[in-house]
Amino acid sequence: MNIPLAKIPILNKRVRFPVSPHIPGGLATPADLCRIAAVAEKYGGTLKIAGGNIVIIGLTLADGEAAMNELGMRPESFLSNTIRGVTMCAGKPDCPRAQQDSTALGLALDEEFFDQQTPGKLRIGVSGCPNCCAEVFVKDIGLFGTAAGFTVILGGSSGRQAQVGSIAAGNVPAEETAALIRRIVDYYRNNAKNKERLGQTINRLGLDHLVSQAIPSQYRLSK
Repeated sequence: MNIPLAKIPILNKRVRFPVSPHIPGGLATPADLCRIAAVAEKYGGTLKIAGGNIVIIGLTLADGEAAMNELGMRPESFLSNTIRGVTMCAGKPDCPRAQQDSTALGLALDEEFFDQQTPGKLRIGVSGCPNCCAEVFVKDIGLFGTAAGFTVILGGSSGRQAQVGSIAAGNVPAEETAALIRRIVDYYRNNAKNKERLGQTINRLGLDHLVSQAIPSQYRLSK
């Protein structure tokens, strides 16, 4: 991780650098947590837990860079044109309401898609049942599990232009979801304007346009 600003003395004294290691699914071992806590203590930082992330706040730029190097973990992506870490609920077998294993799927999707470049910020969420504890209706790409597979919601956002996503596909087997998301992300890259969220692209071109180009016919919902 390279932070040239850390070499500028006046900035290194005044600027504070939040260190946020990427923790897929928010799943960490006790040893992971102890290591993060030890690094925070070493550099005089404070731990802040936000969603599925643990952030070390209050560090100088140089100490922030040193802390990330010492942790040996990938940082969270805060760029405006990348895919963020996948949000996921516990799912099977850890939640009695779950109809699908959202954790296994979420981790696989995070492994493939995290930090990929896209026209704008893109968030993915996976819930194991229709209760949608991973808030999938306000993700750019959301999935919730049913007995028949996953339902896919597209175009949600909880940002400044908040909107609820639209159901675009249903009964998608877990093993087919990654391929489907690749098609959706490719559509997004080919059709979005710079810094446009997926929901804005859908609002401009219409959900039917995306469905016709990116959703295989067997998963399309009849009207």
